[in-house]
Amino acid sequence: MLAQACALAIAGPIAAHAQDSGAAGANQDTNAPTTVIVTGQRAALKSARDLKQDANQIVDSIQATDIGKLPDVNTVESLQRVAGVQIQRRYGEGGTDYDHRTEPAITIRGITQVRNLIDGRDFFTANGGRAPDLEGLPSELMAGVDVYKNAASNLIEGGIGGVVNIRTRLPFDSKDDINVIAVKGNYYDRIRKSSPSGSGLLSRQFKTDFGRMGFLVNATASETYYRQDAVLQQQQHCLTATVGKCSNDPTQAPSAAKVAAYNSMPNKGSLSELYVPTSFEMYQDSGNRKRQGLALAYQWQVNNDVLLTAQNLYSNYRFIRRGEYIYGDDKNTDPRAAAGSTWTWGADGSATSGVLSPQIFSTSRFDQDVRNRTNLSALNVKWRISDKLKSKTDFAYERASYDADRNGDSIKLYDNESRSVANIPNLNLAFDVRGKIPTFSIVDPANPSNPYAYFGNPNNWYYEWLANAVDRHKLRMTTFSQDFDYDLGDHFFTKLHVGLRAADTKVLLRGNWNNTGVCNDTGTNPSWGACPLIPVSQHPGLAYAGPASNFMKPGIGWPVAVFPEYANPNSNVFDRTVATYAELFAGKPNTYTFDTSFHPGDINEQHEKTKSLFVTGDFATNVFGYEFDGTAGARIVRTNQTSIGFVQDSAGSHAATLDNSYSNFLPSLNTRLHLNEDVQVRFGYSKTMTRPNFTDMAAHVQLNPNIPSQYDANGRPTGSSGNPFLKPMTATSYDLTVEDYWGSSNMAFLGLFKKDIKGYLAGGTEPMNFGGVTYDIGTSINLGAGSVKGIEAGITQFFDFLPDPFKGFGVQANYTYVDSKVELKPGTLIPLPKLSKNSYNLIGLYEKGPIQARLAYNWRSSYLDQINGSGVFGANQYAAPYSSLDASVSYQINKVFTLSADAVNLKNSMYHTYVERPSGGLLWQLNDRRYSVSLKASF
Repeated sequence: MLAQACALAIAGPIAAHAQDSGAAGANQDTNAPTTVIVTGQRAALKSARDLKQDANQIVDSIQATDIGKLPDVNTVESLQRVAGVQIQRRYGEGGTDYDHRTEPAITIRGITQVRNLIDGRDFFTANGGRAPDLEGLPSELMAGVDVYKNAASNLIEGGIGGVVNIRTRLPFDSKDDINVIAVKGNYYDRIRKSSPSGSGLLSRQFKTDFGRMGFLVNATASETYYRQDAVLQQQQHCLTATVGKCSNDPTQAPSAAKVAAYNSMPNKGSLSELYVPTSFEMYQDSGNRKRQGLALAYQWQVNNDVLLTAQNLYSNYRFIRRGEYIYGDDKNTDPRAAAGSTWTWGADGSATSGVLSPQIFSTSRFDQDVRNRTNLSALNVKWRISDKLKSKTDFAYERASYDADRNGDSIKLYDNESRSVANIPNLNLAFDVRGKIPTFSIVDPANPSNPYAYFGNPNNWYYEWLANAVDRHKLRMTTFSQDFDYDLGDHFFTKLHVGLRAADTKVLLRGNWNNTGVCNDTGTNPSWGACPLIPVSQHPGLAYAGPASNFMKPGIGWPVAVFPEYANPNSNVFDRTVATYAELFAGKPNTYTFDTSFHPGDINEQHEKTKSLFVTGDFATNVFGYEFDGTAGARIVRTNQTSIGFVQDSAGSHAATLDNSYSNFLPSLNTRLHLNEDVQVRFGYSKTMTRPNFTDMAAHVQLNPNIPSQYDANGRPTGSSGNPFLKPMTATSYDLTVEDYWGSSNMAFLGLFKKDIKGYLAGGTEPMNFGGVTYDIGTSINLGAGSVKGIEAGITQFFDFLPDPFKGFGVQANYTYVDSKVELKPGTLIPLPKLSKNSYNLIGLYEKGPIQARLAYNWRSSYLDQINGSGVFGANQYAAPYSSLDASVSYQINKVFTLSADAVNLKNSMYHTYVERPSGGLLWQLNDRRYSVSLKASF
């Protein structure tokens, strides 16, 4: 089994201090030699290899192939090349989106609770989670990334999965002045759009009468496009030959109606249980991402003993999405087969092709505008007090905002909420999911030669509802740390490291959701079931025909449909919603108000203070003639949490402030046995923690009446809330790794790991006191336990022993196997969601003269995607195996100019999910191939 050699390459110089502290960027040695920025694939891999070999804890790094040149589109996608790291993909890129804003983009060994640092400092996005939106950071600002899977005590606590430290550039990273300008053109084949991007870096240093000084400016701006085409199978119903429950779907009640629906299905042979979708949904999301970044750095080497570094990192990320959705639904309680239709079935009873009848159709628009801004300022002073004692003082201040505007509206192919046969056309839906890409089409028994004549006519559609949501989140964080390093001399413990850290974080989360149905404001609603909808024909500007002509590929989906449009579509999301409402309800009661205000239940305010102390010691000795060294230590952490919200009871809303505090002791041990100059054996042990997301700790309490007749089985009144009293998840980790290094840049390793986890969040009941009364509050509680264990292996090899021109070739390969179990509820264990048991990377490299080339293949096996997935009743949702193939090639024209070309998703990979049974397909999703050409000037 092969796995990771050092991680592949993204950005920049190795910070030499990583070799002293084992924490790149976290405890830089004031007098460490200046690092030279590496260029080229071989140099990048050698730098990453050297860091891994020399670090006193287990670390994998990704290094620069050159300044401003990532081998992948963004930081998230580069991290998938590290053994044990798996990523999420949203809208064509590795990353997250608003709908999953607290779900991290990466997992380490299947665990999503990963701590993210920048230059060794804490870093958040103001989205209510603990992980930043890594895809929002312009990759051109990155100098390198280090992944710690068994973190030592000197690293900031907070990641039971591991720690990812992103490094930015500093003026003294290079002995020379640097000027780099890069321009890039990108093309996306599905949306058929191109976009530019550009970056520039200027670094200067000079000697003065007051010491050596340097400054660096790194700026970047880019825009990327995407289009995502998808088919979603609607909820499957289990149909039975006799009245009774389905063996594979016991959540559904038995009924005679299911037997009748079963009898309507043809070609079923001896199958006694059938799994049939009620309908299908087609959607097309398109949009763009804009990234702007500016990194400023100033360094002043006052003298041989004092180094001052000031940094400011600004990131502005905007994500704009336009979603077009077509929904089918069944008129009946259970799906029925169209008369005379032919069906096919999987061996497990899943319908794989057929014609559903009769169907109800509606379409929707969902637009989204997310703005994520972050500014991190820092001041660092390193002071060599004496030959043995060194000090590092660090102050950082971060402010961030996360604003989102969303809306939605929907039109229906019927004119009345009663949905009677009289006002719904008799249309059927044909489908076939047996191929890579599913096919489906409308069947109109009344007009078989032109089935879309009725479906595609705007005059047959009616407005039903309109919605809008506004989110305004803010974060402020101030941190201060003081570290000391003391050289103990020639003893068992050679160095002592002591550090103090204090952090103060304030988070304000505000979000509302306003929606109204046509029946609420027309003034013609004698009863909901008899409410007439608003004809689109009265507002022809509020509808349009779609979707794109090349949806997935021609001929597989509906060639024409009618979608709702917004009034003033070029205005911002909120204004276009208000304008649409005003037009639809002009002359009607028009009493509904969309607003940007927030009620008490819309606000979640958190104030967190942490204090920590760590003590670690580096040791070195001989064991049976072999060199043996490492680091042992512990971190003590105190957390004080205040949640500000409200209590809602029969008397109204009341402000509430709830406090929680806890302490954690986090020991760690990292050892290394040198079998010879090339081979070493590592053992790592640590305890780590992850605090709950800020969203989970909301003090929003709904109390039911304190009436004895309504008490629960515990004799208490009840209620519901977020849980301000949650404790952190904790983990105990073990690692054993054998590493072999040879040649200038070759290496291989084999590792075993195990992690025991406590405190997973699960639904439950927590006793809480309000007004002197103890209530049983339904909320999230620390219930689950889990374990993760597995194997990692990898190799990096350049074929220098081959004759020209083949000696320029190299290969990098890694493989990871992970087995996981987590407690969903007492006695019920499931695999960790989002975790593939098997994953690997295979990367071909070539570097000879002015030419560099890279072909990277990434594969992961199937995994549990969601518990109780959205497409079924109570069934788990799984993702099928997924692979991606990316390529890049560059040519150095001369000493100044380098021309590069990159391609992403060459295989046009399909993201596919299914429900319980692989033949019970759920989602088929295609994204753009991305091509880019760039020209870089270095002088």
